[in-house]
This record gives sequence, structure tokens and C-alpha cells, in this order.
Amino acid sequence: MSVWRVLLVDDSPLVRNAMHAALEPFGLELVHAENGAIAVDRARSASWDLIFLDVVMPVMDGPTALREIRAAGNTTPVVLVTSISTAATVASAIKLGRVSYIGKPFTPDQIRSIAARMLRLDPAVLRTPPRVLLQHTDPALPDRLRRQLPGHIAIDTSQSLAQSLDLAETGRRDLVLFESRAAVDDVSAAANLLRRSLPAAGIFAISDDAVPGAPWQPDAALDGRVPRALDEEVVRGFLYSTFLIPRVVVHGRTAHAAGFHGQPHQLPIYVTTLARMLVERCAGIDQTADLVVDLTRMPDDADAVVEVVAAANRELRRAGAAPAFHISDAMRSAAGPRLTGVVFHDA
Repeated sequence: MSVWRVLLVDDSPLVRNAMHAALEPFGLELVHAENGAIAVDRARSASWDLIFLDVVMPVMDGPTALREIRAAGNTTPVVLVTSISTAATVASAIKLGRVSYIGKPFTPDQIRSIAARMLRLDPAVLRTPPRVLLQHTDPALPDRLRRQLPGHIAIDTSQSLAQSLDLAETGRRDLVLFESRAAVDDVSAAANLLRRSLPAAGIFAISDDAVPGAPWQPDAALDGRVPRALDEEVVRGFLYSTFLIPRVVVHGRTAHAAGFHGQPHQLPIYVTTLARMLVERCAGIDQTADLVVDLTRMPDDADAVVEVVAAANRELRRAGAAPAFHISDAMRSAAGPRLTGVVFHDA
């Protein structure tokens, strides 16, 4: 559930995976489709910020899919992935508007460059990857975690709480996992100490008695417990997608928040983590400048909007900022009366 959603369309899994690997460090939400017909269906059923569209595919080729997408009024930017033999076809497709192209074979840098240009991504993101702090005594844990995460994720390790606190003070960490064999009160105390330095991080205890499949069990500063196995469902399915993909992207003086595409029971996790990340990401913006918090991608859930806006407004004003919130017209009508003292931004 990152801010920008990108659809990767190619009949070759190798090509899709190559594009995916190149773009993943930007924290984009990347979805695959193996032909133009599937791409048309997905373009109709969801909103996208960018589509990479192969020209030559079975079932439905790229130019045909593009014409159908545009005929439906969809103006999502499209990058046609082409070869020399299809150059004339691409030239014709470009006339449909908001179309660029990239040739095959391509390099990861070329894919990243065109995506950065079309989505206005900050290349500096690649120099500041998401970071995990792993406190452990089990020597097998670092390798187990490394195997489950993409290569661009940085993992720092420590062997004690004191060392973890020192590392927490040296810079941002997006996720903290600390091995716990202590009493419950000691776990809570450790989480409280870590939370002081890392207010936006996900903080989880690695525990032998963690409930499988239910890591999110917030208790004050502690977000929950994860099993020592650190399997793919927990690491890739929950920890990575929740804490290591950016939910807030800052462009100039506007902070754009990610939408929500999960199951209803996951909405409280989204609300809590989004509010935290908004405060952290906006802290680096010049407090004397106008700050706009764009929440138009949030779901049409008045309670969720109220909780995020109230928490972010309170903490940002406490830090000296003066945010204006941009929400949908429907949510302005439904949630606005409950948000007294909040300044709204009119686009």
C-alpha cells in the first residue's frame, strides 16, 4: 500500500520480474499482468499512477490495450516497452497522449529513470533505503530475515537493548524486531524506550509464544509479537508491506498519503501507521512554509479519516507546523464537522 501504484504488463515473467526488481527500491506498489486484456480489466477496476505496457503480447497486444484504456477515458501515463521492429507502432500509439516508451533490452537504471521522470520520484530515495533494526541472540535470525526481504532493505543488528538504543538514536529505523525471552513487563519497557527514539517505527518482539498469523497486537509502545520462525507470511506479507514500503511521499511542501487496498480487518493497522508516518515525514518540511497533507487516496471511511487527521494535526501543530488537509468532498461532508480546529485545503 504505497503511495504510487504501477502496473507492469508483459507476457514474459522474466521481463516483469526485471522491471519489478528495478522499481522496488522506490517503494512503489507493483502489480503484474501477462497480457493486454488483463491490463485493460485492471485499468478499469482500479486506479494507477503509471503503466508499463509491452507492445507485442498474445491475447491482446499493447497498442490495442492502450486504445481500449484511452477509449474508457483513462488518462494514466503509459510507458510502451518496445523493440526496433515495433518502432512505427509506437510512434502511432504516442498520438493517444501521455505515452512514452523504452526499448528492449533495458537496464535497471533506464527503468528507474523513466519511472522517476513520469512519477516525479526523488532519486535520493535510492540512497536512503528502508532500515530494519534486529536485536537478537539467536545467530540464525539475521540470515533468516535477510532471505525474506528484498536486497535493497538495510538490516542493522545488535545483541543488547543498550546497543539497540544507541543505534536508534543515530537515525531513522522503519522496523524494530527484538528477541524477547524476558517477562512481559520487561518487553513493554524495552518497547517504550525504543519508541522514544523511533516514534514512527513498527516495534515487535520476537517471541516463542507469539500467535501465528496475528502479529498486530498493539500494547502501548509495542505493536505486537512475531514468531521466531520469521516465515514469508509474516515478513513479506505483513512486516515488509506495512512498514518498509513508504506510505507517505513528500513533494515540495505537499505530503501525499497512500491509499488502502487491504482487507477490512487491516484498516486499523493502516490508520495507525499512516498517522505516525505523516508526522515523521512532515517533520523535515520547513515549518514556516505552507504544508498540505493530501489524504485524497484514503478510503471513504469517516472514522478512519477523522482518526488520521486528528492525530496528524495534533502532533504537527505541537511541532510548530501549520498543516492544511486535503480530503475528498465526500469525506469533507461526512468527517469535517467532527474535525473542529482543522484547516482544510481547497485544491
